[in-house]
Amino acid sequence: MDSHTLEGLTLRLEATERALRGARRAMWTGSILVTLAIGGGAWWVGIHLPAGTSHESIEAQHFVVRDAQGQARAVLETTEGGSTQLVFLRDPVAGDAWRTSTGPYSFGVRSLSARSQVMLSDRDGTNFQLTTDNMSFDSTGTARLLLGADQRGARIWLADSTGAMQMLNAGLLADAAGKHGAKPGPAPRHRRKR
Repeated sequence: MDSHTLEGLTLRLEATERALRGARRAMWTGSILVTLAIGGGAWWVGIHLPAGTSHESIEAQHFVVRDAQGQARAVLETTEGGSTQLVFLRDPVAGDAWRTSTGPYSFGVRSLSARSQVMLSDRDGTNFQLTTDNMSFDSTGTARLLLGADQRGARIWLADSTGAMQMLNAGLLADAAGKHGAKPGPAPRHRRKR
């Protein structure tokens, strides 16, 4: 791996670290907003319960947040498959169409049967997904950066402008660092023509 490629990888990794810091900030902000929304909803329901109703618990299979026009904007629910999800819909959904909606979501937290998932999405199509075994960023519907780990170790996939993915793993990075860190040999000697 030459120094130009290593510099390019370094720049990509630095950009990835900046994006990860931004994603972390967005996740904290989203988590705080979700906590405030749930707390505010629980408070509102608690003070509006009819007299004689128990204030110990509120139970339902679905909590739907609707806007002033009556369209669904967010859903906290248990699905038929036993998964639990809290999703903020990117676009309002009329009536009960939220029951069959699969997105797009601007923010979502899911506890699926196989894994858990956190999703963030912008209107411009930029997405961030975090699961228990990988993290991905995409801006075109195809992952541009994917970090994954399993029994074989951790890997990073980077996509170029064509969408072609290149994988990096610890061994490849160690080899590149070893070649880059090697001391240069003596400069070649040039003989003067006489």
